[in-house]
Amino acid sequence: MSGIIDVHVGKADDNWPVKEGRVRVHFHNFADLPQQKGQLLKSSKFTCAGYEWLLWLYPRGDRNTEEGMVSVYLCSELSSKIVVDSDIMMKNKMGGNFRALSLPKVEFPQPEGGYGWRHYASRDEILDASNNILNNGTLTFAVRIRPENYCRCHVTPKSSVADALHGLYRDEDTADVAFKVKTDVFHAHKAILKVRVPELAELAEPYDTTNPIPIKDVEPDIFETMLKNVYGKYIGETYWKEHAKQILDAAGKYGFTELKSEAEAWHVKNMKDNFTIDNAVDELLYADGKNCPLLKKAAMDFIADLGEEVIEAESYEKLDESPQLRKEFFKAALSSKKRKQAEE
Repeated sequence: MSGIIDVHVGKADDNWPVKEGRVRVHFHNFADLPQQKGQLLKSSKFTCAGYEWLLWLYPRGDRNTEEGMVSVYLCSELSSKIVVDSDIMMKNKMGGNFRALSLPKVEFPQPEGGYGWRHYASRDEILDASNNILNNGTLTFAVRIRPENYCRCHVTPKSSVADALHGLYRDEDTADVAFKVKTDVFHAHKAILKVRVPELAELAEPYDTTNPIPIKDVEPDIFETMLKNVYGKYIGETYWKEHAKQILDAAGKYGFTELKSEAEAWHVKNMKDNFTIDNAVDELLYADGKNCPLLKKAAMDFIADLGEEVIEAESYEKLDESPQLRKEFFKAALSSKKRKQAEE
């Protein structure tokens, strides 16, 4: 296990296991961490890409965060400037990524508070046992940092586990289950599905290659992209820009939490400069129903900043579908108004 760095915050449960990985920060006994909003918990320093870093966690969110959210920031005490790309991944207890968010080309030393996300995740989704995030009470983040112009010099082996996994994609000779999407048939392996997408594996259990599973609610190219990702295939930026919402739908329907989180982040990025009052209300209702906290926050922020303009719009009536959302809107709009007044 050489080359692995584990940073522990708090005392681990006796049953907490150490798994293979790179730089990981473990916040033990997450449910019992500081209970007040604005309380900060810092990791000890860890070395990555030749520099020292810290991960800051606000278990109840920082002072400007909505209730129920968890804030995460990457920080450093560097004295010289460096530009890096970084990824902060919230792991599930099987070792996969429940959420993976990126900080592209940010310069350190950082501004006060570091770089990160005020609304990285909701506290409820972390504590929800069905999401399999906490491992014996431990919340784990994986941290990947790449300095600008940084390259790795190594000899690439002729084969790898990843290459072997890629090679199994649609291998009809070894497949033991198939999916039929309209007229297209996609072969797969139950063992791989069980590890990557347990809900889809459970659906596949009674079927085999001679009796394909009918998939009626997803387009063939979207299902194919999702299945490719199950086998470790990369999804390109162009495809994300065009199909993030469709992938978010498919991943949510079939319990592919890692892909759902990535798709949600891309969809929020795509919508950032394209929100209108009408589509923001629609996205808010969608996010609330599909448990998409990042999208919900982005849509809520947009309409809250508009305040009375939203109330006068026809689309506002859609919030009658959810009295709780309407209540959250009024609270967010009031906070936005107070913030603007303080800035004047």
